[in-house]
Amino acid sequence: MALTPQPFAMLLARMLAEFEREGRIFDLPRRSFWRGREALDLSVTPHGARASNPAGPAAGPHTQLAQNLVLAWLAGARNLELKTVQVLDRLTLPRPCIDAPDLGFNVEWSQELRLGQSFEQYVTAWCLIHILVARGTNQGPGVRQATRFDASVGYDLDGIRRAGMARFLDGLADAGAAIAALRAGLPPALRSHAEVEIPQRVSGCVTLSTFHGCPADEIERIVEHLIGRHGMHVVVKLNPTLLGYEAAEALLRGRLGYDELRLDRAVFDADIGWAEAVTMLDRLSAHAARAGVTLGAKLTNTLVIRNPGGPLSGEVVYLSGPPLHVLAMTLADRLARATGGRLPLSFSAGIDADNFAAAVSCGMSPVTACTDLLRPTGYRRLPRYLKALEAEMERHGARTIADYVLACAEAPPRARDAAAPEPGAIAAAALRNLAAYAARLPDDPRYHAVRHRARPRRIERRLQWFDCESCNACVVCCPNDAFFSVRSGTVALDTEALAIEGGGIRRRPVRFQVTREEQWALFADFCNECGNCDTFCPEHGGPYRLKPRFFGSRAGFDAAAPADGLLIEAWGARMVARVGGVLHRLERGPDGERFDDGVIEAVIDGAGRVVAARALEMREGHQLSLERYHALRLLRDATLARLNPVSAAFLPLAAGPAPGPAPRAAPGAGRGRDV
Repeated sequence: MALTPQPFAMLLARMLAEFEREGRIFDLPRRSFWRGREALDLSVTPHGARASNPAGPAAGPHTQLAQNLVLAWLAGARNLELKTVQVLDRLTLPRPCIDAPDLGFNVEWSQELRLGQSFEQYVTAWCLIHILVARGTNQGPGVRQATRFDASVGYDLDGIRRAGMARFLDGLADAGAAIAALRAGLPPALRSHAEVEIPQRVSGCVTLSTFHGCPADEIERIVEHLIGRHGMHVVVKLNPTLLGYEAAEALLRGRLGYDELRLDRAVFDADIGWAEAVTMLDRLSAHAARAGVTLGAKLTNTLVIRNPGGPLSGEVVYLSGPPLHVLAMTLADRLARATGGRLPLSFSAGIDADNFAAAVSCGMSPVTACTDLLRPTGYRRLPRYLKALEAEMERHGARTIADYVLACAEAPPRARDAAAPEPGAIAAAALRNLAAYAARLPDDPRYHAVRHRARPRRIERRLQWFDCESCNACVVCCPNDAFFSVRSGTVALDTEALAIEGGGIRRRPVRFQVTREEQWALFADFCNECGNCDTFCPEHGGPYRLKPRFFGSRAGFDAAAPADGLLIEAWGARMVARVGGVLHRLERGPDGERFDDGVIEAVIDGAGRVVAARALEMREGHQLSLERYHALRLLRDATLARLNPVSAAFLPLAAGPAPGPAPRAAPGAGRGRDV
């Protein structure tokens, strides 16, 4: 399933209308927005750019589409690591690609959009966020908003030197033309909302991600190219393989007890070695300093392991979550000591609300998360990170992050009006904090295997279109904001099934029933079938496969055949549905609603009664149940009654005034036989 981003105008219109009418933005309620507090300054300045706090999503499934980035920002992210891109942007990736019930496993490693689409999504998100900043949407009193985007590129020198990648990076460095084009493409009713201050520099820092086995000299030449050609700060993503096979094995399978996880010695042998990495980083740090930029390291990339079984295919998968946190912190401590604390470190491995503050105390910034955000409540987990940090800062009597790092190291506290502490003192305190934290992690029971072997429980029931357990897990666990709920109300009515028998149409009674007030559906354009919803769904079958799948265009609907799908057109006057491989049409007209499956057509009045029926093709024994009509009508009406990715296409603010009723053929006209 290919991702299909929505246009800037549609996202902006939905964002504004949804907040005004429902107090939500992209399904995230206002109560889950992070606002910050004037009394505490959580700001950091990684690589010379200020951010209001150190938190954000790591480069991955949460940072690919514009609405993902906006959702993360609303929840508190001020350092957003954009999903890694490469010039090979027509890849077919395995599905499902994520399995993160507690530990995280994935086989996803690159963008699923074209390179130009990725660029447009990142600039779109940048504009939407700054529109929200200008409106003060989630800004606490006295809190100044500052947001950073970090680009991420891969995976080899040849690809990164290509013209397409150069355009991508140059565009992020100066997005003035792209921002102007987005503004110019807005309909008149929306243009005033975008006339706010939007910085033209979207990102001045890029993280380099390379494949396992990439030689040190190639990494070095890539960094030199990114600095020399693009003038960007560079962060090199490092792998846990730097610990060495024996040390990683002793931690993962020995002290932490993950006997079921098997490392691949060949991957360790092929990767860059410890001594080689340290000397390379020293040379590149000096090179960056001469060029007037900075070099940093990100700890850590996911760890390759043998596939332990489960829904993911392939011989190897990438591990994340609690055990990676211990491995990455161990590597961070070793690297920080080897470089004397001079190398800026960012961190993303098993971060959650319980360890975020500790990672910040180690002087690392940004500190980003991925696996934890894939769990129930999703983006709503981010404010807990920041509240935990605020609580720790208050406990230590610290007003700034620098004060907090010093206080955690039991360094002498400074008065509020005193001069800022020397950077050397902060770095030394961060080193002490990191050493102490890394030393105690292997013995911390919360990271041991015995606590991380359970999977979410399922009930013995198969998922259906309607009346599931209504747990809302699919909405909050989806990293792409693809799922949404609709208010259907309960339904219990007697209707009919129409069948062609003996040259005529016979009717028999059937019952259509919906027992729950709320139903769940999927916007297929935002779904990449990652499988995360299936991990947490209490029923069998997978919501991304079995829930109603709406498409945003006829092209997308047709391309998905023969899979089931729904498409609303002409401002709700027309609906097409492919169910069980059969195409159905539902269209409003002056004489009622016409419903057909290409063989039988029924005209149905406002009370749901069949007032006329005819055979479009005399196919003996064929049956059309009006249960399906009532299901489609319910989905259409309930979906259009509430703001979501489907109904956003019909917002007058974004699309102009609604057209008149679609032209209809007279009753009985055209092919078919009235019965």
